[in-house]
Amino acid sequence: MSPIGRNHQGMFWLVTLLAVQITPGVPFDAAKHPNPIITFVNVKDFKAATYQEAQDTAEIELLSLSQAEGKRASLEIADAGRQRVRIGRANADVTYYPVVRQKYALTNGGEFTLYSFKNPKSPVPPDILNQVAFLETKKPEESRFGLAKKPERLDVRGGPGLLFDQEGELTVFWQEEGVSHVATARLSQSDMMRLIDDLL
Repeated sequence: MSPIGRNHQGMFWLVTLLAVQITPGVPFDAAKHPNPIITFVNVKDFKAATYQEAQDTAEIELLSLSQAEGKRASLEIADAGRQRVRIGRANADVTYYPVVRQKYALTNGGEFTLYSFKNPKSPVPPDILNQVAFLETKKPEESRFGLAKKPERLDVRGGPGLLFDQEGELTVFWQEEGVSHVATARLSQSDMMRLIDDLL
């Protein structure tokens, strides 16, 4: 069994059973990055775009909330490009794709944000990316998820995903047909999952 398994049995099983590919990136910094998954662009990088511009630039079909659940308040996109990223003890050239951000004003109050992007091209296999993401470092802020609490595994839209809870703000990460999605909101877990299931 690997060092992860010896030292953190529960996390070892999470990593080995997880079928999603954790996006490679620099350590999460809440002051700069949108969430613990998307750390290859900064919050300030997002620019307003039309629905068609965002879909064409990102080369993905966008998911949307039904009008019964909320109204889209803004749609933005951030370009990423090719970056050299440290993964474990080595550096790797990773090709990232533009990230689309949709913000919704919910019918029942509050805000729901959805990020979507094509899965990056990385020379590092998914199982290694996942193991490295959960490794503990001497300086916690230098780990893949930074100071964020480690995520839980859960089923999302019929497949595996991750749930982060940062002082009441939930972040859910999952993948469908080569596209990664990350939803964030200050909602109960049941309401969050209901909204994610509503996406079409």
